[in-house]
Amino acid sequence: MAGLDLKRLDVIARLNEDPLWVNKDLYRLMYREDLYLAAYARLKSKPGNMTPGVDGSTLDGFSRETIRKIADAMRNESFRFSPARRVEIPKANGKTRPLGIASPTEKVVQEAIRMVLEAIYDSPEGPTFLESSHGFRPGRSCHTALKEIKKVWTGTRWFVEGDISSFFDNINHEVLIQLLRRRIDDERFLNLIRKALKAGVLNGLRLEATRIGSPQGSVLSPTLANVYLHELDRKMDEIITRETKGKGPTPNPDYMRLAQRLYVGRKTGKMPAGEASDLIKKMRSLPSYLPDDPGFIRVRYVRYADDWVVGVIGPRRLAEEIRAEVATFLKEELKLHLNMGKTHIRHANSQEITFLGVQISGTGNRNSEVVKASNCKGKRHYKRRRTRGNMTLKAPMGEIVARLHQKGFCQKDGYPESKVSWTVLDDADIIRRYNTVLNGILNYYSFANNFWAMSRVQYILLYSAAKTLAHRHKMSSVGLVFKKYGKDLTVQLRGDDGKVRSVKFQRRTSFAAKPNDFKVSVRDPEDALRTASWQVRTKSNLGRICAICGNTNKVQMHHVRHIRKMGEKVVGFTQLMAKLNRKQIPTCESCHRRIHKGEYDGLKLGDLAIPAG
Repeated sequence: MAGLDLKRLDVIARLNEDPLWVNKDLYRLMYREDLYLAAYARLKSKPGNMTPGVDGSTLDGFSRETIRKIADAMRNESFRFSPARRVEIPKANGKTRPLGIASPTEKVVQEAIRMVLEAIYDSPEGPTFLESSHGFRPGRSCHTALKEIKKVWTGTRWFVEGDISSFFDNINHEVLIQLLRRRIDDERFLNLIRKALKAGVLNGLRLEATRIGSPQGSVLSPTLANVYLHELDRKMDEIITRETKGKGPTPNPDYMRLAQRLYVGRKTGKMPAGEASDLIKKMRSLPSYLPDDPGFIRVRYVRYADDWVVGVIGPRRLAEEIRAEVATFLKEELKLHLNMGKTHIRHANSQEITFLGVQISGTGNRNSEVVKASNCKGKRHYKRRRTRGNMTLKAPMGEIVARLHQKGFCQKDGYPESKVSWTVLDDADIIRRYNTVLNGILNYYSFANNFWAMSRVQYILLYSAAKTLAHRHKMSSVGLVFKKYGKDLTVQLRGDDGKVRSVKFQRRTSFAAKPNDFKVSVRDPEDALRTASWQVRTKSNLGRICAICGNTNKVQMHHVRHIRKMGEKVVGFTQLMAKLNRKQIPTCESCHRRIHKGEYDGLKLGDLAIPAG
């Protein structure tokens, strides 16, 4: 179903391999229906798109006719974005974060715009964005940012933790449009983006104008934020180039003299064993390279959305100068404020920083502490000194337990509690939800040096699950729960096909640290199929015949927020969708009304005109 506009996106991506290429006549892409089909295909299965906007609409009922109306409005330039509905989302620290919920139909338009911007700024042929930018980009994630710190930042002496005050609320619209003009010479397309930015926010019953800022939760906001902060990335790239000195650290003369004596003594065979042992002890007490080498300076930088951190191999004075220079740049060029009270400078080997929910520090000074090492598993171990300056990444256990407490899984001290709000679910759904929470935490911190501490998270969730089941079935103790369900809380289910399946708590038996276990992003930039992904995204049932009666007239999509394949609580027409494992199916307007009236609640798979998968 790839149309002309999607092939045009491929062309745009190839042209923008040139970072100076200026794109023209982009607004005409907004006339093409296939662009919206591709945008809809990317958004249709996300649960948030069943959350009503200010007009009360969801993606339920989205159709080809909806797309035609959007395209017509784009042609006569009458399309308008409605205000986003503001909701407050709790944060881990007890505060809240404002999110703007747009109309789902308008999210499809925003996604179409975002796809065009991605072709310009994140071309697989050669992205405009720099390697230091990791947030909301294809093939990049929190893990890629943390992996860079782990692998590249060895020897860092100072951290600068960046904190931009209320970044998303303070994006200057005119500055952003000027930045976009560097790559886009199409005022109608830029005006469409301006309309999205200035649509306003509905806070309760009060409409608030958005003269500055971009609502968090907007489909467009992450990409526009990357365009805005790309200027900070360029500034840091300039600082890194300017401050880098030396090809490598200077060897410590005192250490090298002892090493030379040891080498000569061993080679000639004239050095007694005791003297050699004393020399080795003295060498272990000295750094092999000068720790404060003025001729060797490195500056490193990583950003994820508006969170960023700088690493410095050099004097503290340089870290302070960089912080001041960045503050001035943000204020004068981007109209942003660097919160100096929260933009801390930390000593890497004696203090920790928190970045992307991970505690990061160096391993301390290189000293006489001896550790065992082996070149290969199972081979003979040898002794060496602990390496100086390796990055240590740890899971913040206090914060994780506090978050579990906030969500109702445990008390403040980590003592497991029943998750009361889940007691209305069937047993299998309870276990599935606990597995989702457990795997989410364990997978995110898979690389943590203190991964052994994750056993506490598993303990909390396992016993919280047991207490939730006990609460649901009015059992007097968790011991009875484990007696009934086993140590893994296994639930047996019989499907419609008569087969018995098991759902169990996914308990791990090993918590050995795997410091290099960073997860590969789903959208891997090395994937050879990436350049053909525009066509793949158009796959959708939108426009097919009605799955119930076979009618081809006025076909629209029936959406549900979620399904459970084998849950006992699935009722009505959603039972049929659960068997199909689909959250959307095409229906004609008449059948869609009958679904919502409950007239098709007893429908079977064999009654469908076509398989809706």
